[in-house]
Amino acid sequence: MKRRFRKYLPAVLAGLSVILLAAVAACGGGGAQPGAGPEQTDAAVTTTAGGGGNGGAAREGGGTSQGVVAAAQVFLEGLSEEQRAEAVYAFDDPKRSNWSNLPAEMSRRNGVRFGDLDAAQQAAMHDFLMTALSPKGYDMAMGVVGAEDALGEALWARVLRWSSDNYFLAFFGEPALGSAWGWQFGGHHLGVNVSVVGGRSYLSPTFVGIDPAVYERDGVTVMPLAAEEAAGRALLQGLEGAAQQAATLDSSPVAAGEVLTGAGKDGVIPELAGSKAGDWTAEQRQELLDTIGLWVGMLPEESAQLRLAEIAADLEETYFAWNGAVDGSGPMYYRIQGPTLIIEFSREADLTAEGGHYHSVYRNPLNEYGAGAAGGGG
Repeated sequence: MKRRFRKYLPAVLAGLSVILLAAVAACGGGGAQPGAGPEQTDAAVTTTAGGGGNGGAAREGGGTSQGVVAAAQVFLEGLSEEQRAEAVYAFDDPKRSNWSNLPAEMSRRNGVRFGDLDAAQQAAMHDFLMTALSPKGYDMAMGVVGAEDALGEALWARVLRWSSDNYFLAFFGEPALGSAWGWQFGGHHLGVNVSVVGGRSYLSPTFVGIDPAVYERDGVTVMPLAAEEAAGRALLQGLEGAAQQAATLDSSPVAAGEVLTGAGKDGVIPELAGSKAGDWTAEQRQELLDTIGLWVGMLPEESAQLRLAEIAADLEETYFAWNGAVDGSGPMYYRIQGPTLIIEFSREADLTAEGGHYHSVYRNPLNEYGAGAAGGGG
C-alpha cells in the first residue's frame, strides 16, 4: 500500500482481521473460510450493529452528529479554495449518483482525490471517516482500499494505474448541525453514500466489493467481506424443508459477480424472490437481522440501531434468496429484500486467485441519498 495510507494500517488491519474472523464464526460459517490459514480457528461472539474493533480511533464526539459535523468542517477548512470547490456540491446535485465500482481510472469520481492531498489533509480525511463511520465501517472501507494495492501488484493492474491513492471524498450540502447534508467516499469496489438529516446518518446506496477477497498485509490476514459471505451461507443452511427450498433459486438472476441494484441502477427494484421471513422461526429471523446488521453496522451506533429497528418492524415481509455454491468453492449470489431494504451479495471468479471477487450493495429504495428523510420520510 502507498506509504501515505500505510501509516494508518497497523491498528486498522489488526482489528479488522480479528473482528471478521470472529464474525464468521458467529454466523455459523464453520471452519476455515476461503484463503484462511490452518492456524485460524472459530470463536463464539455476538454480532451487533455498529460493532467495531480497534481500527476506528476513539475520539471525543466520534459518531455523534456534533462530532461528525466537526470532523467534516475541519477537513474542509484544511482545503485550498480550489480543492474546496471540487469537494462540495449542492445536497440534491445530480452528480451525487456519479459513483461506481469500476477503477477510478475508468470512471471519474466526485470530490477530492486522496493522492492529491498533503499529509495534514490526508490525516483530516481519515479523521472524518473514522468519525462518520463506525469502527466496523471504517475497517471495512480501509480493507477495500488495502486490497487495491494487493490487486495492483499484477502487471496488468499496474498498467491501469490501480492505486489506493485513487479514492475520493465529496460533500453534498454544507456540513452543519440542523442542516441536511451528505458525503460520498469511493473508488474501485467502494461507493459509500451517507446522508445526515436531523443529526441521523442514513446509508443508501452503498456498494462494497473486494478483490482479492483475502490478502496479507504486514503479516495480518485481511478478509473484509468474509463475515457477509458466511452469514448468507449460514442463513440458507439454517433453514429447513419448504423454507430452504423456497430460498434456493434454480438459477441466478444475475451473472456471477454482478448485482441488480449496483452503480447506475438507482430506482431499480428487483422482483421479490426466495423464502419469506414471516414463515421462519424467531431464531431464524434474528439471524437474518444480524446479517442485515453487518451492513447497517457501518453507521455510527445510534443511527445503526434506529435503522435496524425500522427493518425489524418489517422483518416478516422480508425475503431471502440464494443461488450458487454453498461450500464457498465457486460463484454464488444472495439477496435480502424487504419493504425498505435491498441487500445483494455476489461472488464471481477471482481476478487474482486469492479467495474470491465479491460485489455487494445496500439500499433503502425509499430513502436514496437521504431524499426520503429530508422529505420527512424514513
